[in-house]
Amino acid sequence: MKFTLRQLEFYIALAETLQISKAASRCHISQSSMTVSMRNLEEAVNAPLFIRHAKGIQLTPVGERFLNHARKILHDSRAAVEDLHQQPEAINGVVRIGIAETLSAYLLPNLWGDIAQRFPLLETAFHEAPASQLLQALRQGDLDFCLLLTSNISHDSTLEVETWIRSPRRLWTAIGHPLLSVPELRLKDVEKAPFLLLVTDDYPDVISDYWQSRGCHPDIHFRTNSFEAIRSLVAQGKGVTILSDLVYRPWALGGQRVIRRTIDDCITYMDVGIVKNVGQPLSPACLRLMDFLRQQTARLGEAR
Repeated sequence: MKFTLRQLEFYIALAETLQISKAASRCHISQSSMTVSMRNLEEAVNAPLFIRHAKGIQLTPVGERFLNHARKILHDSRAAVEDLHQQPEAINGVVRIGIAETLSAYLLPNLWGDIAQRFPLLETAFHEAPASQLLQALRQGDLDFCLLLTSNISHDSTLEVETWIRSPRRLWTAIGHPLLSVPELRLKDVEKAPFLLLVTDDYPDVISDYWQSRGCHPDIHFRTNSFEAIRSLVAQGKGVTILSDLVYRPWALGGQRVIRRTIDDCITYMDVGIVKNVGQPLSPACLRLMDFLRQQTARLGEAR
């Protein structure tokens, strides 16, 4: 089995766009080169990665699984090269960071180890809480900055917000769900299915506005703050949900598979970034850590 990192970059682009022309443009190659590269990749892995049809292409179940491996391979290879050229930095002090519950689960385990390796003398104090509590602590000076879902909070003149990742939200269903066979999937189609609602990080307010602005109302059958409960229930066919790619995993704890699909008439994003007080002076250590987190968070986002 032989394939190149460049082929994996092409594959990820095609898997994310599902259009040869868009993927080729994104990778700055011709459409014919993209087509040949993907055929060669399928031969290399000895498995069909795409289903080709009149309206475009679709990932096969094997293609979905391979996409996650491809992202991880690219992320790890870039991290390995970068690690060879970077040495621990001698900055010290204490940096107090507020972090959203979602990011604590999906970003912090990777980020904390990277921080410790790069800044061995720096003490980082992470505080997880709902966004409203973190923003109050930030305004009171108890935190230096926050890592939040910037799409889920109210922006005002007292806050400086910088978004680092825009993660598209998609429909999650069980394998074989009827909505997967709808030619052009619309929010009105999703409205008819039992909906499973995640209730963490102000998501109910966000999704409620999302539906109401389009004249739709989800048929909510269950509410939970557990990502794994949502994932398992979706995989078992108990309902569907709409969540971002950042928190997507193709397999539930019981081994069943979760499928994503874009809702054609409604695209929305979960934005991730930093929030700090306008005009708040930050220490050199804090500013350096923010720069580092910006780079690492962007890479982790790409790996999803």
